[in-house]
Amino acid sequence: MIRKLLRVTMMLGLLAVVGGLGRTDVLRADQDDRDDGDGKRPPQTLPSGFESTDKLLRDVDRAERAPLHSAWIVESSRFLNVPHRAFQPDVGDPAFVDLPVNVGIIKGPDGKLTLYDSGWKQLAYIFNWNTSCCWYGIRNQLHAIGLNPDDVVRIVLGHGHWDHAGQLSEFPDAVLYIQKEELKQIDFFLNYPVDFNGGHIRAVNTINPLTGAQVGPPQQTCARSPVCGYPPQTVQEILGKVLHGKAKIVDGRHEIASGLVIHPAFRGHTYGSQLLQVNTGRGQLVFGSDTYSSWTGIRDWFVANIQQTDTIQQFLAYEKCYVLTSRLNSFNNCISAHEPTSYTAAYPITSNWWNIPGGNCSRAAELVLAPGETTHVPAHPDRTPPSQCVSVIPPHPITP
Repeated sequence: MIRKLLRVTMMLGLLAVVGGLGRTDVLRADQDDRDDGDGKRPPQTLPSGFESTDKLLRDVDRAERAPLHSAWIVESSRFLNVPHRAFQPDVGDPAFVDLPVNVGIIKGPDGKLTLYDSGWKQLAYIFNWNTSCCWYGIRNQLHAIGLNPDDVVRIVLGHGHWDHAGQLSEFPDAVLYIQKEELKQIDFFLNYPVDFNGGHIRAVNTINPLTGAQVGPPQQTCARSPVCGYPPQTVQEILGKVLHGKAKIVDGRHEIASGLVIHPAFRGHTYGSQLLQVNTGRGQLVFGSDTYSSWTGIRDWFVANIQQTDTIQQFLAYEKCYVLTSRLNSFNNCISAHEPTSYTAAYPITSNWWNIPGGNCSRAAELVLAPGETTHVPAHPDRTPPSQCVSVIPPHPITP
């Protein structure tokens, strides 16, 4: 009898639980997982980082009615002899590759310029912490390819790592667009608890995590650990914009202007990574910084530049590019930060390239021109192969 009563009680309790699941107050967590009318979002995405296919295609519809933009990339510097599998785990041939650090330049119908990323200028980081070459200041690069650096009105930061956020202060009047999630990540990593992982991981590469001693450069103490990438001078560049009222902090999708739309790619590389959709005569270009660090990775569905990357989020960002570019040129319009085949015919959109005059072996490529914009490619472009171009290391102090 007692056993029978226990069974009845358990059944009634189970029915009560199941019945309770039908109440809306209990389903609040499930409701929080819903998009605003386009269906449920994947559970592994942040609400502000989710965009449905329908939403993305509506952005394409709007953009196609917007003015057309011109676009170029320039090479801020070049990482040399990077182990290929450290960059693309699925690709090992050749064993070592050189990786450009690409910066996007977008010219609007008003003649004003938008930069996507800014490269870097902290020369100790470039030459003493990394095996790099070919650095040339971006203001000089803009002048050399026939653009006025004083026309830069905004900088969209794909993410805040040292090789992408290093020249923000070169444009004191330009407004920085950065995700709230990126600032939250920087704040967390700069104060990363030393008791995690026995104190072996810190954000600032110049600090020995075990002793607190200042050691770099050229020494590195955190190498490619998940919280690297925000050394002091880089943080100063970013927070300098914020503290001087020259930053627009966004949370997810944000339309900057007609034909220019920011799309979140949270954890596609860093917590606050973001893409930039640009309306052009060759369709929608999508600049992706290190979320799209490798164009061949998007083409072949390989992960790339895995430091700090959640590979699920990276692939979801790849899908965003496929949707946004689906009407014209598809993944060929995905603009990567570190594609090894940049500035060659192997990466078609960058095949119209040249060595920047006086640019210390740095390169530029003209991606697309809007109606009325004349080419900025020299009449006789210097296309000396990188292996035959000799760059110099500018004199610089070695400071953190």
